[in-house]
Amino acid sequence: MSLTQTYRQFYETIHGLFDHRNIPAWSVLLGSLGIVLLTWSNLNQNQQTAANEQFELLADELSKTLEERMTDHERILLAGAGLFDASHKVTREDWQAFIQRLNLSNRYPGIQGVGFSQIVSPSERSQFESEIRAQGFADFSIRPAGLREPLSAIIYLEPFSGRNLAAFGFDMLSESTRRQAMLAAAESGETRLSGKVTLVQETHGKVQPGLLMYVPVYRTGQPLSNPTERMQALRGFVYSPYRVHDLINGIFANRSLAIDFELYATPAGDPQQLLFSSLGEQPTQLAALSQRELNLHGQTWLLKFYAPAGFAASLLHSQLPLLTLGGLISLLLFFLVNSLSRRREQAQNLANRMTEQLRRQEQDLRLGEESLARAVKGSNDGWWDYDVRTESLLASPRAWQILELPERETAIAISNLQQLIPADALQDTLARFRQALDQGLTYLSIETRLLHRDGHAVPVLLRGYIERDGQRQAQRIGGTIMDLSEIKRIEQLKSDFVSTISHELRTPLTSSSGSLGLINGGALGEVPAPMASMLSIAQQNSQRLSLLINDLLDMDKLIAGKMTFDLQEQPLLPLLQEALSSNQAYAEQHQVSYCLQPGSELTASAKVDALRLQQVLANLLSNACKFSPAGASIEVSLERHEQHLRISVRDHGEGIPEAFQTRIFQKFSQADASTTRQKGGSGLGLAISKELIEHMGGRIGFHSTAGQGACFWFDLPTCATPPT
Repeated sequence: MSLTQTYRQFYETIHGLFDHRNIPAWSVLLGSLGIVLLTWSNLNQNQQTAANEQFELLADELSKTLEERMTDHERILLAGAGLFDASHKVTREDWQAFIQRLNLSNRYPGIQGVGFSQIVSPSERSQFESEIRAQGFADFSIRPAGLREPLSAIIYLEPFSGRNLAAFGFDMLSESTRRQAMLAAAESGETRLSGKVTLVQETHGKVQPGLLMYVPVYRTGQPLSNPTERMQALRGFVYSPYRVHDLINGIFANRSLAIDFELYATPAGDPQQLLFSSLGEQPTQLAALSQRELNLHGQTWLLKFYAPAGFAASLLHSQLPLLTLGGLISLLLFFLVNSLSRRREQAQNLANRMTEQLRRQEQDLRLGEESLARAVKGSNDGWWDYDVRTESLLASPRAWQILELPERETAIAISNLQQLIPADALQDTLARFRQALDQGLTYLSIETRLLHRDGHAVPVLLRGYIERDGQRQAQRIGGTIMDLSEIKRIEQLKSDFVSTISHELRTPLTSSSGSLGLINGGALGEVPAPMASMLSIAQQNSQRLSLLINDLLDMDKLIAGKMTFDLQEQPLLPLLQEALSSNQAYAEQHQVSYCLQPGSELTASAKVDALRLQQVLANLLSNACKFSPAGASIEVSLERHEQHLRISVRDHGEGIPEAFQTRIFQKFSQADASTTRQKGGSGLGLAISKELIEHMGGRIGFHSTAGQGACFWFDLPTCATPPT
């Protein structure tokens, strides 16, 4: 081929590309390239939006955590106020025992202490100071000196050591910021926070900004209907001082904060009111990306949030591969990206809905705890005082009003009170009362029924503090009586509500969980990294909610008597071995092992429902895995115990806290009930296990020593002969 022919052929090829007949092809090409560029731009914008949303979520979470911790601190003070309400005299030893039981340093790190400041009139000052000096504090005096009315004096503050010694005897009413908060609490009858102060505990080291929280304590029996009456009845304040830097570091000690923040004592963000800054000591010149106002107990705090260097860059990803791929297959990429964008929005909406549902359920679970804290404040409960030595009881007018019985101004014999307990509840009530006395407990809590004047039974909760002598023998018990009639009615309504909601959620939740699993599994193609993280969180929340719903439905069936049991006589050892095999993967996940103890009964048999028995065993084994340290061995045994067969599961974890042991088989009960609990769970597993075992004619229990683990066991009736 000649050069001329080659040139001509090249010319015709180029000319053909721009021929008018190729206009549709050029349109498709230019359109597809435009779509790719538009998609690239939108994705960049979406990623920026996602980064902003992530920042706001982190800010919301940090604000919520801070608010919840201050609410927890209020509950501590309300409980302390309740102690004063229930007793005419709270001694220094009583206060020490109360604070030690709270275990503040481990449960609420960062709290400076919990104390009591007593109101003292000027005329009583000299006698008051003499009484405190007689307790072994020879140099005690109300500080600062001078004439003021009223006076206050810090007499209890635990831990009573270190910096806190400097606060002993200090009159907080002598300083304007503290005085404003204290008077506001006293006049309103509600919890109040002070503004920014310098604590008297700042005796050495770097001075930190300070705050104080106050809960008023009033003399019992006094009218409290208006501010004047409340001031006249004022007894003192249960309070907590906070070194703010220590407080914030305690709240977030175990968390890695992805964003920085500043905390101000006023909504105006005055630099002089700065309480804490994660940015350092020097005032920042950066503009806050977001801010929140927290209204806490009469104070409005301002939180300013800042993005650290590299925060946005860590969430944004290069779109250069997308541009390259789009240039090759632009049309296909357009439809794929649009499909993924729609699915991303749907998945995010679903995750948000399920997360909100879970938050609401957790709020419902905390409602009981918050109600109990308010009840300790005692607006409508009766009180009682029992002398163990004389077996006589004195009760308040409200205690008799609950039963609509005539008020008794003098003590009555405990034998007369027993006549008020229905016959079917008498033995159980007396047994639990005697158990609390004999086991050396400090507090008792007994739910029982008492006979109303008209003959119907009134559900009540009896709570009390057991005063013991040097030999740990019970001397007196002082406590409260709460009418549970309304609570029982509400519990029934809640049970009905939970049952209905659980059934309504189960089907859509199963569908949603399956869809999320398909997306995460790549059924729709590779998912962008930012979206994959959110979809994974949504799937985890979906699975967690599904397990909770299953537990709720099981409990609902048990309570309603609708769960069927297929009881058959069969050997227990194969069922036990099957349970260990089925839960082996869970044990490996927690780096623990199962050990079936030698000597287990080989032919022991019982009449059980095999499926429900596996459910109980799975719950006990999984709990043992969760609460055992890595490398531990969980011991499982099957043995004869008296007239029963006993299956035991023993772990070597931290054991069960004494305060939680009486509630361990109750619904929604967890030793760590905060939103930050690490072990997870619905709080229904042990309650369901108890119901299942009892339906199979057995009983369940445990024994535990702090620091030495726990052993859960259940007994089943022994069959006369093994099955053939």
